[in-house]
Amino acid sequence: MDRHGISVLDSRVGGTPVLTQNGNRWVGPGHNAVVTDFSGQAWIVYHAVDRDRPYYAGDVGYTKRPGMIDPLDWRDGWPVVRGGRGPSDTPMPGPVAQPGERPVYRPRFVHAPKSGRHHPRLSDGFNGMALSSQWSWVRPPDPSTYSVADGQLSWQTQAGDLHPPATPLASVLTEPAPTGDYVVQTKVAVSTPASGCCQNYVQGGLVIYGDDGNYVKLTSVSIWDTRQTEFGKEISPVPPGYPTYGNSVVGPVGDWTYLQIVHHRVDGAAAYTAYTSLDGRHWDAGATWTHELGRHPKIGLVSMGGAGFSSRFAYVHVSRLR
Repeated sequence: MDRHGISVLDSRVGGTPVLTQNGNRWVGPGHNAVVTDFSGQAWIVYHAVDRDRPYYAGDVGYTKRPGMIDPLDWRDGWPVVRGGRGPSDTPMPGPVAQPGERPVYRPRFVHAPKSGRHHPRLSDGFNGMALSSQWSWVRPPDPSTYSVADGQLSWQTQAGDLHPPATPLASVLTEPAPTGDYVVQTKVAVSTPASGCCQNYVQGGLVIYGDDGNYVKLTSVSIWDTRQTEFGKEISPVPPGYPTYGNSVVGPVGDWTYLQIVHHRVDGAAAYTAYTSLDGRHWDAGATWTHELGRHPKIGLVSMGGAGFSSRFAYVHVSRLR
């Protein structure tokens, strides 16, 4: 069971992320064990990949995964790594390894970022009968496949994707991203059945878009007989043998799923952190991807991965990060 009481065995897979990347050099943390030191402090032992030096010299594809250790703290009855900061990248106080030794580590908890007022020119409640002028299409779809009515954008899923050289490439509904730190949020319902197989990779959700080979996306997606939220990153070009796409998962999917991406800076790099919610109030924090998406990245919506279904969007809210 996750902290929402949803089983990881459900078709709408439960799960609350505990250990995930935070935007520093360590990506793909996992394969963990938990130990308790002599003071009673819990520690999580795991491995991760240095994104700057992921492979052994001369053997691209043979990943280096050094062992790591960080404190495991408890907040509101649920474990968090290093007070919610995630994997460390600087020297840290270590465990109490001998009886009678005094602990040095003290948890300092971080809080989830908060959004400010909505940006009026970039937020949309889909209250009219047509798309607002803020929106523009990358590869416009057939106009008969989408509509705005009753406070929703309804958009048929496309038999396309954004992974080059996907054929055909999917449409993207875009608007300019603001400068500085910001939060973008939507509420989406994808019409794939709640259970059953196999509407593979049919999805709808958010994308922060540089081009077809450079973006991050947060979607509600069908994968075999599961329904998940996926936070992915596409990057190109890459050195020979390197992957162009990586992904993580966040919280569970509902009839409606709230998706949120927070843009901020980590060590000077543009970073994007995923959050999902079933009710718009209680959020699960996911991974952070860093990505340079050019001088004019765009906020976008996608409805893709296979024909025969639809994505309904209740709104797009864009706001400054408080």
